[in-house]
Amino acid sequence: MSFIKILCVGLMVCDLLIKPVTRETLSADSAKAEAIRMLVGGDAFNVASNLSALGTETTLYSAVGEDAFGAFALDYAEKLGVSTQWIKTTDGPTSVTAVLIHPDGERSFVVQRGASHELKERQISDDLLRKYDLLYIGSACGIPGLDGEGLTKLLHRAKVLDCKTAMDITGNPTRRSAAQLLPALPNLDFFLPSAYEAMDLSGRDSPGKAADYFHEKGVPVVAVKMGGQGALLSAGGKQEVFPAYEGPVVDTTGAGDSFIGSFLYQLTRDGVTAETLADIPQEKLADYLAFSSECSAYTVQHKGAVMPTEEDLRMENGE
Repeated sequence: MSFIKILCVGLMVCDLLIKPVTRETLSADSAKAEAIRMLVGGDAFNVASNLSALGTETTLYSAVGEDAFGAFALDYAEKLGVSTQWIKTTDGPTSVTAVLIHPDGERSFVVQRGASHELKERQISDDLLRKYDLLYIGSACGIPGLDGEGLTKLLHRAKVLDCKTAMDITGNPTRRSAAQLLPALPNLDFFLPSAYEAMDLSGRDSPGKAADYFHEKGVPVVAVKMGGQGALLSAGGKQEVFPAYEGPVVDTTGAGDSFIGSFLYQLTRDGVTAETLADIPQEKLADYLAFSSECSAYTVQHKGAVMPTEEDLRMENGE
């Protein structure tokens, strides 16, 4: 009996953070910044690094360009313990986002859609999927080659190979996105959207009604991230809301990814196997969501997409 192995597929992006940025800054020939720094993000990368921080061996499937940004991203991943075995280097540029941080904390984004935005369903072979027990797709609606027909094919192939599936959404979902996602949902085991994404995709006016909609489409477990209002778990005909952990909010970057990574981490921590994954009782899933809410709270209390280790959480709890 072996613990489950997780394959994360999706965006790996160099984030160039600049603060503060004002209208005057943008119109000036030259302006002084309080801070400029570069990090690596992207939902799939953040989830993989979260799993690594919590002690889970995981693999990221993504791509970088053959440029300075790509070299930085690969080095950054290795330092965080994220395997770069399946991070491809391509001729095009690395995906880069300039994050313009305004004085009030709000952000604007300027995106260079690069290598990780060019991933295709056909690049992920059946032989690769057979090596893993759970496939996590972190960039639905954000990567054209993993949308629509490509997404449906990939999840279906995973299902046929007895590889469980989990999915998050990135980008700005629309009704067109919903039309592309619907055929893929029957092949999905865990769906982990935000409240905004869930309601927008389903056309329903509450997270609970949105979760019911996704159940109707064939998804057995739906966990909706609701920011400061906590998280909703819907499974087995029951719904339960878990309040957010209270504390100061410093930076919400990566909070959702911390939630997802810690949820997947618990499957490996508890020795869940590919054979028993489908039989997790709702009470255990509820415990998982409570822990994930705690991890997400830790992330928002720190600058940048900081993913907690188990030691960090023990210290936060005074243990």
